[in-house]
Amino acid sequence: MIEHHKRVGVRHTHASKHNLKAGAAIGALLLCLTCNTQAIAQTDGAKTNAELEADLAEAMRAIEALQNVVADLQAQPKQPHKISTGSEVVVTDISEVEDRVDELEDIVLDMDERVGSRAVVNAFDASSFDIGGFVDAAVTGAFGEDANEASFNRQVFELLLKAQIGKNWDVFVAQAFLRNSPLTFSDPEGRLAPTFADNNSPVKTDTVIARAQYSHSDAFNVQFGRFITPAGIINMEHFPASLLDPEQPMFLRPFPGQTIFANFTNGVNVLGSSFSGSRGQNKLSYNAWGGVWAGNATNFAFGGRLAYNLGDHGLTFGVSGISGDRSRGTTGDRFYTGGVDVLYDKGKIIWKSEAFYRSEGAGENRHAFYTQPGYRIAPNVIAFYRFDYLDTGLTGGESIEHVAGLSYNPVPNVRLRGIYRNRQFKDDVALPEADVNVIQLSTTFNF
Repeated sequence: MIEHHKRVGVRHTHASKHNLKAGAAIGALLLCLTCNTQAIAQTDGAKTNAELEADLAEAMRAIEALQNVVADLQAQPKQPHKISTGSEVVVTDISEVEDRVDELEDIVLDMDERVGSRAVVNAFDASSFDIGGFVDAAVTGAFGEDANEASFNRQVFELLLKAQIGKNWDVFVAQAFLRNSPLTFSDPEGRLAPTFADNNSPVKTDTVIARAQYSHSDAFNVQFGRFITPAGIINMEHFPASLLDPEQPMFLRPFPGQTIFANFTNGVNVLGSSFSGSRGQNKLSYNAWGGVWAGNATNFAFGGRLAYNLGDHGLTFGVSGISGDRSRGTTGDRFYTGGVDVLYDKGKIIWKSEAFYRSEGAGENRHAFYTQPGYRIAPNVIAFYRFDYLDTGLTGGESIEHVAGLSYNPVPNVRLRGIYRNRQFKDDVALPEADVNVIQLSTTFNF
């Protein structure tokens, strides 16, 4: 209601803009008249009759002058006004200026209605501050050999913050808040009766990423803090909004963990890229990093990745290498991991493949491989399939997963998915072979 009266008042004022000069003259005369009449009315007999007669005569002269001004204004036609724009003089009617002022005032009032009296958020010392995030949720049904279960099993809110704190310095943080009821099995063999673990605890929080970066050039940058381990393809893509299947390949589960390598590293990452080709269409990129996994905070791991992208062909080839210790305080348990990856992304086809081999210092070696072709049915619709193989070297650790899914973006920042998953457990010692079929509907809203 207050804004309504403000707008009405503004309109009334602009309807009288062409009488601005008249208003000033009238105001001055009224002030003079008011002063004289107040002087006459408030006298307590201190003034003589001659002084009172003089005041009255002055007031009458003011009234006569006011009447003359009004009469002149009523008789005067509107004249064009000359308005200087610096380099030239434009002859325009005052009504045109009034229309333009009205238009600008509409814009100002509209902005005022949007912002109102709310405070604007400012960074303490950053030269720029960006905020975003996403909400990811899923409903899942699992059908096993001995049981069937369904649940709204995943609700994740992740807040993304980036601050530019200097010409070459920035900070990036991803803070997650999640409720997750992971798919597990209630039978002793751990493969026949799927269920979803109860989770009535307070919301779990995790600082997924928290790193500072110094950017010297394309070829040399340094990250310090907690960052995504730069290995392979899908682990580096990481964010559900960019993934066709937010349930990453089996070698990246459990999340976060270190089945083949740790999903995240706390340490230092040096990275950069250079461009070649007549149009700079080819790209060579590298990462060299060292640090620890949060679940094994005293044993350092080191690694690197080298990738080459052929821009005109939509092909990227990558190789990764990692070395570290698996168990805290255990000697002779050092592992060495090597991996290769290939990405083809051109036209309607997007195809990702990764393979890793891990040589264990103690225990059986580990193998992982997946290939994931996708087809763009439309610019915002992708159908995909993934063949996924993992052998952890542990008893009952060999499994195969087939995934088929459809991803649809009704708008760029919303991703809807329908996914079918068939997981096959291989028989091992006393463990029987078993299948579990999973149907999942998931959504990711990115902002």
